[in-house]
Amino acid sequence: MKRLVVAALLAACGSDRSAPPPAPLPPRPVPGDAAVVAKKPGLIGVVTAAESVDIAPRFQGVVQSVRVRAGDAVTVGQVIAEMDPKSVAEELRAAEAAYAAAAAARRLADVDVEDARRRFVLETKSVASGVSAQSQLDEAQLAVKRAEAAAQQASSAMAAESSHVQAARAHLSDTALRAPSAGTVAMRFKDPGATIAAGTPIVRIVGQSALRIRFAAPPQLAATYSSGLVIEATIDTIATPVVATVRQVSPIIDPASGMIIIEAEVGAGVLSGQLRPGLAVRVREDR
Repeated sequence: MKRLVVAALLAACGSDRSAPPPAPLPPRPVPGDAAVVAKKPGLIGVVTAAESVDIAPRFQGVVQSVRVRAGDAVTVGQVIAEMDPKSVAEELRAAEAAYAAAAAARRLADVDVEDARRRFVLETKSVASGVSAQSQLDEAQLAVKRAEAAAQQASSAMAAESSHVQAARAHLSDTALRAPSAGTVAMRFKDPGATIAAGTPIVRIVGQSALRIRFAAPPQLAATYSSGLVIEATIDTIATPVVATVRQVSPIIDPASGMIIIEAEVGAGVLSGQLRPGLAVRVREDR
């Protein structure tokens, strides 16, 4: 604030009114911001939840309701969101109608097979008695094969439509989306009325237990971070360093950053209430 006032006074007292105004001051850094952390020594990282799950529907539809918001605690089996059952019910009716048509086609194919086999028996007797030519018997035999192939095709179509009916029934029972585990709502992506595709996240839930530090190391340093190694990380907004144990080291280089991604587990109860997913950290390189 003082610098801004001084700059304004200098501009007002200047004898040359045509002089250009002073350049604006850069924004003050915010503690814990990743850009600030990047200017300080150490490997850049972030605090993440060890357990994270996205609540998403298994089918395309309209979100009817979302019962939680960011920061809400949830329990196992709690209803998080609901999908509109109208479109799913229509899907089930269409699937059942298609299955009925496929079943009718299968019955008709069975009748054709039975008729082709009856004609083949008659032609066999006719050829044996010299009434019909061998070519007619051959044609009757081919007719049996064609009828049997059509019956198999109809049977496959019936099985496919049956699976569609089962999937639609499962969708109808899955309109209520529940939390698979206890945790805290980290993000809410969709609101009621949104039309979403299958697998589109509506809510993200993070576990309440263990936290991890995910950081990137140059390939030449990654070999020094083996599983079980204890590391120390600092956070600008927390005075006490965070101690964590390396659990996972990626075997490949991240194509976006050219670095090796490493994850270290923070001990249970460490800085309880202060550590939160999303905080930027600096992992010390001089261990």
